[in-house]
Amino acid sequence: MATEARPIPEGSEDERPAITGRALVVGIIGVAFVGLGFPYANLVVQGTRPANTALGFGVVFVFLVLVAIVNPLLSIARRRAFLSRPELIVVFIMLLIASAVPTWGMIGQLIPIMTGAQYYATPANRWAEDIVTQLPDWAVPKDPYLVDNFYEGLPRGDAIPWEGWVVPLLAWSVFIAGLYAATLGITLLFHRHWSDHERLVYPLMRLPIEMARGVGDRQMLADLFGNKLMWTGFAVAFLISSYVALTYYAKTLPLLHLRTTLNVPIQSENIYFRLWTNPSVIAFTYLIHTDLAFSLWFFSIFTQFQNPLMRIWGIGLGAREVYGAGTPAISSQTMGAMIVLVVYGFYTARRPIIDIFKKAFSGTPTDRNEEGAAAPQIIVGCLLLGFTVMIGWLYLAGLNVMSIVVFLFGAFVTFIALTRATIQGGVPVSRAALVPQSFTASILGSRYIGPAGLATLGMTFVWVADIRVFMMPFTAHAAKLWSEIKGKQRGFVPIVVVAIILCGILATVITIYEGYNEGAVWLSSWLFTGCPKQAYLFVDNHIHNPQGPSPGKMLFLCIGAGVMWLLTVLHYQLPRWPFHPLGFAIGPTTPVIDLWFSIFLGWLIKSLVLHLGGYRAFRVGIMVFMGIILGQFTACGVWAIVDALAGTTDNMIFVY
Repeated sequence: MATEARPIPEGSEDERPAITGRALVVGIIGVAFVGLGFPYANLVVQGTRPANTALGFGVVFVFLVLVAIVNPLLSIARRRAFLSRPELIVVFIMLLIASAVPTWGMIGQLIPIMTGAQYYATPANRWAEDIVTQLPDWAVPKDPYLVDNFYEGLPRGDAIPWEGWVVPLLAWSVFIAGLYAATLGITLLFHRHWSDHERLVYPLMRLPIEMARGVGDRQMLADLFGNKLMWTGFAVAFLISSYVALTYYAKTLPLLHLRTTLNVPIQSENIYFRLWTNPSVIAFTYLIHTDLAFSLWFFSIFTQFQNPLMRIWGIGLGAREVYGAGTPAISSQTMGAMIVLVVYGFYTARRPIIDIFKKAFSGTPTDRNEEGAAAPQIIVGCLLLGFTVMIGWLYLAGLNVMSIVVFLFGAFVTFIALTRATIQGGVPVSRAALVPQSFTASILGSRYIGPAGLATLGMTFVWVADIRVFMMPFTAHAAKLWSEIKGKQRGFVPIVVVAIILCGILATVITIYEGYNEGAVWLSSWLFTGCPKQAYLFVDNHIHNPQGPSPGKMLFLCIGAGVMWLLTVLHYQLPRWPFHPLGFAIGPTTPVIDLWFSIFLGWLIKSLVLHLGGYRAFRVGIMVFMGIILGQFTACGVWAIVDALAGTTDNMIFVY
């Protein structure tokens, strides 16, 4: 049963503003915790990463503490301090947006790639002569004392050289502002079409919406917390995850093998099928359409057979691309599918997009309910400002105009396609099929890009390479949550900006501080070793092995585009066609290959429930799976605190 509360004297939800002073105060406190606590958990505790997916467990855990403990206590202590449902949604939006910034989403890769070429340069690899000299002095710190001591730890008694970071960080702040402005503009350009016309399900947002549902004049707790089925699912996932964490402390306990691998030999090749069981991914899959869930795991398996067969037949087109989906042929094929997915998305949304531009340039006033999260003028302004800043920054850094156009096209195709994978397919973590840097080199050739342009592409690995986390799914989710608030509301863009700026500053400060305090190479073996090395090995390879455009890769790009177009036509023309085109575009990407078995289990459970019990049984199952997500994420949060207090590192509860 939901807890009863005395009536709030401020009127109904429709009449109360969502952005209030108390909501902003709580939101800012939460964002500060994300900015400081998440990097600490990622770099020092080094356990389960709190913000490594499009819905990080850290955000859900902080929100759970707020809605289940803090908010009811506020109601008891001082009734006017109680947060209503719209205010809780505002707080969650700020937490969600902030979580895309501090670790893998931006700062966790920005600092290593700003400094990695300098630190890992040796006489043997000649990076100092071939790469570092090509990097702009205003974009990266080049002082050996600053860089070496960051990676190895500052000598006792020396002060952190903050002044050496000021200019590069300010330069990157300008670029990141442009990137996020363009990202927000594109998100809001598509939001109404995605949410209202296509009715995408936004499966990752189902839980936070339920966690605030019902909170208001007569309830201190959401309806979700009075549901016994939810607590059943919660208990199962919490106990499983806690047992995994406990085996790290109690070595005598038998391990719970949630990650196994099946080896299937094919002539001289081997296919390693990952049988990874992740309860939250199973739950997210339960919430999406069955044809899409089927297509995600089907095309993932199809690609895993396709990769070795192409190598056997000698048409793999060489070594695997950095962060690629498989052989270069498969990576290019999947990139072609993503291009068709995005182009078709623009085509189907052309009318609302044209309408937004018409209203923006005509100055036609819009009703608050019509404009949604932002007015057309703000949407178009974000697009124009964002892309102007990015183009200018990349040009000054050394990339020529044609390379900028091709690169940004590849980057935003990837962003939009992977955002669709999250908000429609429930895929909580993403990665490009063919990173835009490799896409640009394939289309134009590394000779045309040149050494300075290649070095600039190396720096862009900060925000569009190993993109397990990037901003667009977060802004898409935030816009969906904003539409859940009743009444005429404004202020969406300002709270997004506040969350980004505050979290960015705090995360940058603590990341640099911990680097000098502990030595960055001891904080994260991947972020401070593998991540920068991958970026500049890409640059080094293309500088020393310059090539022209790749006809073979462009051929497979066209093949992927053609198959995707055919699947799209069949999907919309044949009602019983079993394959969803999104599966072909997303199934070959690394995270789906890692998680295909969990997606398969979610699809299988939902199919059986619908077949045996019908829609009513499916509705019952939703509450169980809400509990599974919350239970797993809560266990991760609890054990992160235990590990921090115990001084334990590397206790990884599998989330991804």
